[in-house]
Amino acid sequence: MKRLLITVIAVLAVCLGICTGSVLTLNRILDEAHLYSVEVFEQMEQGNVAAAREGLVALASLWDEKAALMEVLCFHDDLHEVKERIIQAEICIEYTDMEDFYGSVALIGEAIEHIRDQEALNLTNLY
Repeated sequence: MKRLLITVIAVLAVCLGICTGSVLTLNRILDEAHLYSVEVFEQMEQGNVAAAREGLVALASLWDEKAALMEVLCFHDDLHEVKERIIQAEICIEYTDMEDFYGSVALIGEAIEHIRDQEALNLTNLY
């Protein structure tokens, strides 16, 4: 009985460690992506189109680079929604459609926050 209790506690500790590590890793990626999206928005507000374009490229690169890891940790459709919004924002810059650009960048930020909320450690995510 004592051995079973020790085994259960050890397995529980490992599971909690994996969950905590996953959430921290995901939050680090999402924080970086959110900073890029805010930077893109601010650069465009200042009229610096080249810097905004570079920020979108950096955001797209980060998203592609971390895609395999995030596929394991997140809901697949949420990740593709962010990617689609990044592509849409890039197209809007190319065609100087600033109204749709600002909407796309705002939706990138909202989609990132949606992923963060969905994947947060809480009781509803544990069942």
